[in-house]
Amino acid sequence: MFLPHSAKDRLVLWAILALAVTSTASAVVCLTYSSRVAKVAANTATTAAGQGLNFNILLPLIVPYILVLVALVVLFTWRVNRCINPLIDLTQRCREITIDNLSLRFSCSENCSEANALIAEYNTMLDRLESGVKRVRQFSGDASHELRTPLTILRGETEVGLRWAKTADEMRNILQSNMEEIERMGRIIEDLLTLAKSESGELPLSIREISLSDLLQELYLQGRTLAQSKNIEVTLGHQVNEEIFIHGDDLRLRQLFLNLLSNAIRYTQDNGSVTIDVDRQDSRVIVEISDNGIGIPAKHLPHIFERFYRTDEARNRSNGGTGLGLAIVKGIADAHKGTIQVTSTADVGSTFSISLPIDGPKPNYKQQ
Repeated sequence: MFLPHSAKDRLVLWAILALAVTSTASAVVCLTYSSRVAKVAANTATTAAGQGLNFNILLPLIVPYILVLVALVVLFTWRVNRCINPLIDLTQRCREITIDNLSLRFSCSENCSEANALIAEYNTMLDRLESGVKRVRQFSGDASHELRTPLTILRGETEVGLRWAKTADEMRNILQSNMEEIERMGRIIEDLLTLAKSESGELPLSIREISLSDLLQELYLQGRTLAQSKNIEVTLGHQVNEEIFIHGDDLRLRQLFLNLLSNAIRYTQDNGSVTIDVDRQDSRVIVEISDNGIGIPAKHLPHIFERFYRTDEARNRSNGGTGLGLAIVKGIADAHKGTIQVTSTADVGSTFSISLPIDGPKPNYKQQ
């Protein structure tokens, strides 16, 4: 049996039923009325012609219409109330929503598809809000922790210098250590600003046509210099026979690839290898940076692009990492309407694959 769920379909069905009932009632009344008029005309022809039709004869014709109208009004009011009640309940429960109980969800109604659609969209909105609030709280906690550490070191070393430093060399060493922590804090703040601009779509980009082949050639030479101390072999491979040009921000793309390249060298053992491959596929260009280093355990892969996420806390701190590098890389890729993926196996190596559109990003991001 067809049971319409939307208010529009129900109103159409009611109108059709009302028309059918009214037409049937009219036909019955007309037949009855015609037969009665014929009898009256046969018996009292002169009276009917002189005085017109009697009201008692017209009453059966009017009553069905009145009854149908009353029934439609009652039925419509009942159905509207059944659709409005879930919305009233939704309004009341919305007043209970605060920043501390975004986990509340509303159950759907069985009476009205429009109310169900509204409730479903509202629950989806609460999902997004809850996820956003969780990210903000996690970010605030992580940022506070990251900035608290260098501040604690600065305070401790300054107190030591004020109490115990006796010579200029001792004071110079303390100031030098303080300068390193200040630079670390500066990098964290600068990285946070970059990420904030990226996520809000306000990362300034200077879009122009650049030679990706020349850019990767320069990074390859820099990578060889960085890898000399560890005797790591860096190679550059082109899968195309022509120079590749793309539209993008030269400095931001350089930052992206250099970050990945330096990470690959940093986490590859001595005498290892790092490879840069570039290929063009239709309207996109694919750049892969691979290494045969320590790799990334599978449990960390879903989180490595998150802010302050570290697979090894101690090693990252000893190398001066802030835990923001890969988040910035993803932000730059997103700003260029590109994608970044990673495949890795612990103790085998990692491959980061960046896909960028040849035509560059649409003007959604602020351009310099």
